Formats: sequence, structure tokens, C-alpha cells
Amino acid sequence: MTTNRSLAALIGLALLGGCAAGTEYRRPALPLPAAFHNAPLIVEPGGRPWWRDFADPMLDGLVARGLKGGFDVEAAMARVDQARAAAGSARAARMPSGSLDGSAVRTRQSLRAGLGQIADYVPDFDRTQDSFELVGGASWELDLAGGLKRGREAAVAELEAAVADSQAVRLTVAAEIGDAYILLRSAQRRRSIAVDQAAAAQKLENIVRARFVHGAAARFELDQSRASTAAISAGIAEFDQAAQAQLARLAVLAGGLPDSVVQALERPEPVPVAGFAAMGLPADLMRRRPDLVAAERRVAAGHARLGVALAEYYPKFTLSGLLGFQGNDAGRLFSGPASVVQGGLGLRWRLFDFGRVDAEVARAKGAEREAIAQFRNAALRAAEDVERAVVAWRTAREREAVHAEEVRAATAACDALDRAYRAGHVSLAELVEAQRRVLQAADALALAQGDAARATVAGWRAFGG
Repeated sequence: MTTNRSLAALIGLALLGGCAAGTEYRRPALPLPAAFHNAPLIVEPGGRPWWRDFADPMLDGLVARGLKGGFDVEAAMARVDQARAAAGSARAARMPSGSLDGSAVRTRQSLRAGLGQIADYVPDFDRTQDSFELVGGASWELDLAGGLKRGREAAVAELEAAVADSQAVRLTVAAEIGDAYILLRSAQRRRSIAVDQAAAAQKLENIVRARFVHGAAARFELDQSRASTAAISAGIAEFDQAAQAQLARLAVLAGGLPDSVVQALERPEPVPVAGFAAMGLPADLMRRRPDLVAAERRVAAGHARLGVALAEYYPKFTLSGLLGFQGNDAGRLFSGPASVVQGGLGLRWRLFDFGRVDAEVARAKGAEREAIAQFRNAALRAAEDVERAVVAWRTAREREAVHAEEVRAATAACDALDRAYRAGHVSLAELVEAQRRVLQAADALALAQGDAARATVAGWRAFGG
């Protein structure tokens, strides 16, 4: 009777402990403003992928290659598979487990050790013994304190974090491909302008050289024109290097590019243009940004891991059972006298471990606080990314408008000088200089257009695609 009361008391304590092994999870509040400081327009995002807004089939193909064959994406999906397996293992830990064991052993007993020393005096003692066994066993840990439940919650949260991480990798790969593609097209466009600039500079240098030969120009004027031509020629080489660097970057992001695609990319094309990213409120970042989803899920996992640690304060009970057959005669193994039946209730309680459970709980609390801090910091950085992308896009668009006006004015001036030159009112040198100013303005415009396109990609990336 006393034993029954003690057992009931232990089980009752464990049931009470089940209420204390952690609390239900609540998502931490985020220190986000009600609206973005730069107040971008609130636009309902479309249903198609953001890179389709650039209307560039080559870019579409590159992004498709990167999302399908990129090694970053493949590694992220492998991490999802690992997390899914861990979640399955945590789920299985809450279920009963069973096993089947069998053996057939023949032993020749030593007469100089153990029972053999006594059996040596027994007439007709058979030193060779057979032993057969076939036993099925089962066990089930009663999750009274909720430790296994919290472990399952942690594993599921980590799986959800891994899935969100894989989505973040896909977003990053697509954005990086878009950025590299824009840089490639921008370098190609600016190289084309630089080639025209070099031709104009060479033409002006030839004029100055002719004037210098005839004593109509000073030596420093010839040196200046030669230096200008050399500087522009060096810029062409820099644009070539930049284009090759972006080709290599695209090859890495896409998991390799066939020669036909590389050849197509080497042919200059215009810089793709698209409208700015669909924006909303800072609160929408939690829904749109997969990296924030992953960070929040890691907070949930840390909270559940704290519950696992707290459950160690309480006893653990395990039900076990065994059913099978044991005997020395294989012919009579499956008979009533050879049957074995066993059932039991196990208890494990870490009462005296010199503070190990306290240390585990303290470590779990620290890990949860770290995850919360990282989550909130990630949210603030996400809002910062949006603000910076908006400012960069607006600045680039303002520059684009200014340089477009500059190109228009420089072109009009060049046309006027061309008419004046044909009428004999200005020199060829003045006309060539005007043409060079047009090309310089065109280069500045191309740079601003590329920056605006890159800011568009950054905006989509900042707001979660």
C-alpha cells in the first residue's frame, strides 16, 4: 500500500511538472516604425516573379538556371532535408519503440573456470551447450513533464527555419544574378560609349598634333590631348575587366554556363529597366522577408529548447515489456516452458547532479535571449535595407533625369556647332570637343541608369521579393 502511494505521488509530481516545463510560445514584439521614413508608395505586389518586370528573356533564363542548378540553392535544400529528418526523429521519440532480437549460440565450457570446475566432477557432463533466444521488446517513455513535446516543437521550428532559409537563399541568388546582369550590361554600354570617346579624343589629338607641327599649338596642348586619349583607352580596358568579372560571377551563381549562353552575354545589349519594388509597411516585412521568418522560427526553437531543459528537473517514467522464447533445445524453443514474459515501469530522476540541470537551463535561457536579440536586430536591418534601397533608387532616378537633360542640351549644342562648322564659323577642334561632351554626358546617363536598375533589384530584395 505504501509503495502504491509513493508511486502515485511520483506520477502526480511529474504531471504537475508537465505544466512547468516551459511556457507556450509567443512571438516577441519588434521595434519597427509604423511606416517607412522615406514613405515609398504602397503598391500591391503582382503575382509574377519580380525579375519578370525587367522584360529581359536573358535575365529570366539566368535566374531560372540559378534557382534550378545553383549550388547555393542545392546546399540550402540539403539543409532542409536534414532539418526534416531531425523533425521526424523528434516525432518518433514520443512514440513507443520496439525491437526483435535473436541468437543461436554454441559454447564449449572450460573445466578450469567458473561452473566448469564443479562440473568436472559430474559424471557424463557435456561441456558443449547450445543456447537459443528469440525475444521481442518494446518501450515507451511517458512524456509527463513535456520534454519530448518541447523537443518536437523545437525540431519543427528548426525545420520551418531551414525552409525559410532556403527561400532566402533563392531570393539572394535571384537578386545577385540580377545585379550581376545589370552590371554586365552597364559595363558593355559604357564601353561602347568609351570607344566613341576614344575615337573623338584621337581625332582631337590628330588636330592638335597638326597644329603643333605648324606652330599653331603649344607643346602642353599636344600633351594634354595625348593624355586624354590614353586615359579613355585605359577606361575601355577597365570596362572589359568589369564585364568579364560579372560573367564569372554569373557562372558561379548559375552553377555554370554553357558556351552558347556566354557568347550571348558577350554581345552588348541595353541595360534592362523596370519599375521600383512593390512596397508596403514595415510590419509587412515579417510576412515578406524569409530571413526574418527564419530568425523568428529560431526564437521559437530556442523557447522550446528551454522547455526541454526545464523538463530535466522532473522524473521520467518508461514502460517496457518483453515477450519471447529462450531455451537450449531448438526443437522445443517455441513451447510454453520456453516462453519469457516481462513487463516493467522504469524511473529516472536526476536528483543529484551537482548543478548540471541548472547549467543546462541557464544555457537554454541564454540561447533564447540571443535568438530574440538576433531576430529584433534582423528586423531593424531589414527596415534599413528598404530605406537605403528607396534612397538609392530615388537618387539614381534624379541623377538619370539630370544627365538626360545634360545629354539633350549637349546634343543640341553639338548640332548647333556642327551647323556652324559646316558654315565655317567654328573650328573642327571646337566641334570635336562638343562631341566629346555629348559622349561624357551619355556615359554619366548610362551609369545613372545602371544604378537605378540595381537599386530596383535591391528594393525587391530588401522587401522580400
